[in-house]
Amino acid sequence: MATVTGQTITQLILSVNEKDVENSYRQYFTRKFSDMIFTSPFACDGLGESKSQKIRVLMEFKDELNLLSKSDQIKVLAQTVYYIKKFELAGIMLPTTVFVGDRNECFVIHSNDLFKYLSMDLDWSTAPSNAHKNLVLVNEMMLDENINPHIFSIHNIDECVSKLKDLTEGITRLIPITPHNLTEVFSYFEKNVLGKHSLNTNDLANLFVQILINPDDNYLHPVKKRKTVVTKSFNDVPVKTRESFTSFFSHFSNDYTPKQKEGLTSVVDRLIQDVTRRKQGEFFTPTIWVDKAHEYIASVYGDDWKEKYVVWDPACGTMNLTRDYKFKELYVSTLNYSDIQTAEQMGYNPEAVKFQFDFLNDDYDFLPKGLRGDIESGKEIIVLMNPPYATSNDLGNVKSIETKSKKGVSNTIIKEKMLEEKLGTCSDQLYAQFMYRIYSEIKNVSICTFSPPLLLTGNSFKNFRDKFSVENNFVKGYLMNSEHFADVSSWGLTFSIFRKSVNSKKDIFSYDILELNEDYSIISLGVKSLYNTDNINSLNEWVKVKSKLNNTFPNFKSGLSIGNKERKFNSDSYSYFVTNGNSVEKNDSNCYFIPGPPNNNKAGSLVFNENFDKVCVTFTSSSLINGKWYNKKDEYLRPNTENINYDQFVKDSIVNMLFSEKNGQTSLRQITYKDQLWNIKNEFFWMSKEEMMELANNNNYNELYSDARTDNNRYVHNLLFGEQNIYEQLSPDAKLVLDKATEMVRMSMTMRSHFADDHNHLNSWDAGYAQLKLVWKEYFPEEFKEFRQLYKNLENRMRPLVYELGFLLK
Repeated sequence: MATVTGQTITQLILSVNEKDVENSYRQYFTRKFSDMIFTSPFACDGLGESKSQKIRVLMEFKDELNLLSKSDQIKVLAQTVYYIKKFELAGIMLPTTVFVGDRNECFVIHSNDLFKYLSMDLDWSTAPSNAHKNLVLVNEMMLDENINPHIFSIHNIDECVSKLKDLTEGITRLIPITPHNLTEVFSYFEKNVLGKHSLNTNDLANLFVQILINPDDNYLHPVKKRKTVVTKSFNDVPVKTRESFTSFFSHFSNDYTPKQKEGLTSVVDRLIQDVTRRKQGEFFTPTIWVDKAHEYIASVYGDDWKEKYVVWDPACGTMNLTRDYKFKELYVSTLNYSDIQTAEQMGYNPEAVKFQFDFLNDDYDFLPKGLRGDIESGKEIIVLMNPPYATSNDLGNVKSIETKSKKGVSNTIIKEKMLEEKLGTCSDQLYAQFMYRIYSEIKNVSICTFSPPLLLTGNSFKNFRDKFSVENNFVKGYLMNSEHFADVSSWGLTFSIFRKSVNSKKDIFSYDILELNEDYSIISLGVKSLYNTDNINSLNEWVKVKSKLNNTFPNFKSGLSIGNKERKFNSDSYSYFVTNGNSVEKNDSNCYFIPGPPNNNKAGSLVFNENFDKVCVTFTSSSLINGKWYNKKDEYLRPNTENINYDQFVKDSIVNMLFSEKNGQTSLRQITYKDQLWNIKNEFFWMSKEEMMELANNNNYNELYSDARTDNNRYVHNLLFGEQNIYEQLSPDAKLVLDKATEMVRMSMTMRSHFADDHNHLNSWDAGYAQLKLVWKEYFPEEFKEFRQLYKNLENRMRPLVYELGFLLK
């Protein structure tokens, strides 16, 4: 069962407006503090009171601001000052703290930091929502160095609430920086605190540690140089803002004992090394995640696994998977001899047998005698590794997990063997090659490895999984965000433990979702199912129908832009549904409708009567889900059509599809393609030809009247209002969307005639939403805003059904 925090994070991620954000936070606080009561004096977002905790907090919620920006902080806090003034004038007890949250971040400050502004000579009759326009107040607050809150990610909302309680109780708690979190905290410092500088990595690392252990000689410059830190060894160093520096040290401690200072100083070389490797693109494993991996291994093999088993890291780099631990029998190998030299100089794992070894090409004859003997005798071996996930010129400089292998670089001996076994395109991936060699050549081995989830989920790994799972069983693992490893885009990265076991074929794998806390400890966000479609019908396959592409037809760059490529089509099709991929990460760029074949090579489905329902639910289930780091690789599955809610989902999906921003279905007249003139019909139009003619007649819209006069009603209209009468079977919120759209077609008819031109083809009586919204946004912005809110309401109600109906697994 999801935790209160996990539920709140999910709700905030799925929020589409400010009200959703407010409701999510209110629910969180009332669950966190059972006696908390919310009121909204003077229409504020919320005044939360908990007598047991002595909390009295004024809350302000926003949809999506950059709360890391002081200007956005002040924009919200100015509003709270005006609310507090209203409390004061009305004789209401003032709040002790102020909490600000949006869908991504949150922060809390003590009200004492704001009370001084209540005495200013301002026009206090101004509505709080306009307080940010009072430049006198805003300028004062922008210069206020006491307003420098620490910003918490929503994943760390519990820590923000702990700070709220501390502020209420007058307690200050600072997070200590330790050798284990030093690299991660330094990365934050470099990214969010330091300004533009010319220091090299060595100087940066030493500057950072010196600021920590000797704050008296390394400090913010007096006001004359507001964005400068005075340092003992590196002269003046710029910071982004004074506030960014003071905010950092209002959260992290710079008060250490001599022993702690010695500990921090002793790891400067490691910090330099780790940061240098990160900047060079290498994907090293931060200490905190190594510790967690060791914890997981111990939970499977026992706390004495380092003494009990032979351990081999065949992609050791500078040994960050093992360097903080002592092993009875440890072997570490790397492609680059310089890594071994560095490890020796740093004194890492003196007990280990270190050797240079090209794991993907060298024969086992090159292995140390002891390790080769252990393998040949069948002694149980644990392979602990973080292999390269993509390739570069030397196979060691990893640029990105998600890049494809550079041509020719992955052509190793192991790849040749994999291709001989017909393991497919996954043979290009170096981490797959590492896995293959281990399971195919070592008899008694357990594999503990970091890897992308594609190993278990990707279609290209199907043949690999068929071979691998015969004797290798997934035991447990965790899913983390790749951005904690290096400066790469956010996506899921797994640590997995596989143990020898017969008949261990699985399609679903349960991983703990782990995230970094604000104090750089690790917290759990729940459990995530990783799965593949090896033995399940994927949604992409389910939706397709066989059809001959036998006609020349215009191809489309977008709904209103014609391409110039030669693409065949079936002119009986209602539309072309682009579905170039079957995973969540493809939703944004590869899930949309156009009137004919695309001008690119993107795959998709033709839309006919026989698969129309499937197309609608496929599109809706894809468009409703936003890709996050932990679900990007999730594959869509054939839904459970026997579920009691499936039929209703089908009907409401028609409305969802019609008015999605990704629906590029249009109606075009007399367009030129291949030296011919073409008329493109929109079978997705929902209103009748007769009503459109009547509207055109009443508004003297001759072009539209003539266009409709000899035509026929479209497929969707007949579906909604014909014999099946789907309209009466729609959910209330779906009806509201459709009715509002119809209302807007009617009210916009006059302006439509003025707005129509050869580009937007609005003279077509069956113009689609992609065309109609051009008029609605221009001339009816308030009504259009209301329409989009109704549509969002429909989306919010339908979104959980994507999981309930089995399109995706949680």
